Amino acid sequence: MYHNSNLAQFHSDLKKATLDIYSSIELPESYTKHLLLAAILVCLIISGMALKARSRKYKSEMDLETNIQPDLSKYGITSDWLPAATTPPRTLLAIFAHPDDETFGTGGTLARYAASGVKVHYACATRGELGTVPDELRAKYADLATLRSEEMDCAAQTLGLSAVHYLGYRDSGMPGTPDNSHPQSLHMAPLDQVVKQLVALIRTLQPQVILTFGPFGGYGHPDHIKMYQAAEAAFKVAADPDYSHSEFSPWQTAKLYYTTFPTTTLKWGVRAFKLIGKDPTRFGVNKDVDLVETLKQATPVTTVINCGDFLEVSDKAALCHRSQLGEMSRALRIPLFVRRIFTGKEHYTLAIPKPSSSRTEHDLFEGLYP
Repeated sequence: MYHNSNLAQFHSDLKKATLDIYSSIELPESYTKHLLLAAILVCLIISGMALKARSRKYKSEMDLETNIQPDLSKYGITSDWLPAATTPPRTLLAIFAHPDDETFGTGGTLARYAASGVKVHYACATRGELGTVPDELRAKYADLATLRSEEMDCAAQTLGLSAVHYLGYRDSGMPGTPDNSHPQSLHMAPLDQVVKQLVALIRTLQPQVILTFGPFGGYGHPDHIKMYQAAEAAFKVAADPDYSHSEFSPWQTAKLYYTTFPTTTLKWGVRAFKLIGKDPTRFGVNKDVDLVETLKQATPVTTVINCGDFLEVSDKAALCHRSQLGEMSRALRIPLFVRRIFTGKEHYTLAIPKPSSSRTEHDLFEGLYP
């Protein structure tokens, strides 16, 4: 709340000055009551104007504090802001490539922190223009980007995100495909340009924690690798006062995490593939995922987030991305209590700063607050 002490002093000084002026002027007595009344009215009117101006200023300050929704369009960023009553002191920024990257692998984490009062933002590089989609679903939409943007909006609301920020690039597809060379693809975008966009977001949103892909991008997707490169570079230069490609003040994010996974299960999976005569280097619907290389490139688990209580929320977000579920829809039919045992935790690598001990973290904000 604002204080009225300065305004009260102003009112008192104004009244005194008015009376001083009145006493210095010789007027017939018949004018006294009228002049005094006029002076009091002047005091009240001016005081009222000052109070109204101060109230407008206070409202403006409160609007800035509670509804920070800056225009980032000059950086090529389109932001879909979701309703939020206040600005919590903790902010988490997830930086990935496509609609669904926020849900498959990190959905439980994002839902957990959003539910605890953390402001969770998602920087999404593309609108997933090249995802594999059933023909009957694709036919209902003008294009794939429209479909997947609708799915993204559904998932964002389900997870409780504060906003989704689209960087405006086109999906690049898997390595070696013609779509890699499309002029609007993320793969073709200058790295400095993507970094500039992310710096604008980081300095505006001021997150304490950033999540992104590891160096191999999970399974080698060019867009995932590009976002890893851009996110790590932006993390570093956003705090540099000499980096002037942004109108916003420098901001030092405390922690940068990579998404990762325990390798034991995948090791057994690779062995099983070989035993039944399948090639583990050609996995997936399009046979373009190399599980052997994915296993080699996996970063170590330093942080485990227990998301079992948010598995239902994560499931609902996954169902929002109905065009991308594929065989995963079968897994969702397994009883929830069973899946909590195997998928109730999500795993990360603390990349910056490096862990000071071998102890496993269980909170992305660990060490940042008393």
